[in-house]
Amino acid sequence: MKIFKVGGAVRDAQMGLRPKDTDWVVVGSSPEEMIKKGFKQVGKDFPVFLHPNTNEEYALARKDRKTGVGHKDFQFNFSPNVTLEEDLERRDLTINSMALDENGNLIDPFNGAKDIENKCFRPVSQAFFEDPLRALRVARFKAQFPEFFLHESMEQALFKISASNELLNLSSERVWGEVVKGLEHDFHQFLQIIRNYNLHEPWFNKLSEIPDINSDIAEIKWCQVSQANEFEFAMSLDIPKSYSKQLSLWKKFFNYDKSGDASYKVKFFEDFSKNNLPDAIFTLQFFKDINLECIPIIKEYANLNFGALSSNKKQDVKSVKEQELKKIIEKYV
Repeated sequence: MKIFKVGGAVRDAQMGLRPKDTDWVVVGSSPEEMIKKGFKQVGKDFPVFLHPNTNEEYALARKDRKTGVGHKDFQFNFSPNVTLEEDLERRDLTINSMALDENGNLIDPFNGAKDIENKCFRPVSQAFFEDPLRALRVARFKAQFPEFFLHESMEQALFKISASNELLNLSSERVWGEVVKGLEHDFHQFLQIIRNYNLHEPWFNKLSEIPDINSDIAEIKWCQVSQANEFEFAMSLDIPKSYSKQLSLWKKFFNYDKSGDASYKVKFFEDFSKNNLPDAIFTLQFFKDINLECIPIIKEYANLNFGALSSNKKQDVKSVKEQELKKIIEKYV
């Protein structure tokens, strides 16, 4: 039984970065031996174990063979006879296919260290094609490491995955997992890969424009891209609530008509309240042409006590709201 550090932790160390997570591969062992040593099995498709003390992931070295479409139809071999090199060969990029032994010696059968030195993204083997999500992982890595270029073999691989239509077989959840990592970095680079290698369908449809993204906030980046593409970008992708909520506010303020009449503006502002006041003010900071008009209206309207007003005037709340909102609008417009 031998244990090797693998994956992103080795890559990041070679690049002089601080690794976020540490993964391990175990060669020459079995599920029974791992459990006997106190590891907790968590893998469903193939054995992955949590270390009893560190809680880090330890996976048995494995080979796999694709038997269908998508990413679920695989046949796995995780016998003790599987070698470290066979395990590394099934990974995506050469820079992710290095290992360190227990003495810290680098094991690099696919020249990942050289590709790091040359700043090159290159697929390890034909196994790259077996999971179409790997095309989106390249986009994510390009966002994370924009100084890297794509090797000719990588460009061919991305076009091949695009032509295969296997991106259709991915789940929205898996796609978003790569998108959100791209949003943490240079999302413009992520989108360039999607557009340049025809990876639009079905998840990034209507991507005709890639705007200048001038925010570090992931939700705002998403809004800026959506706005540039007439709010029809990535409609098939199931985005988290924080993104859909922000996008809804963004679209509302983007479409605000400063020249609209009183009835238009009453209808526009009537849904704002104390509950969404912070979100509205936050969003309006990105709309310099209307925030001086909108912010005071929303603030004053959200802080009115409509219950007391309707009681005093013996009118229904809706009517009182409209009357008071109209007065506020007239004050600031």
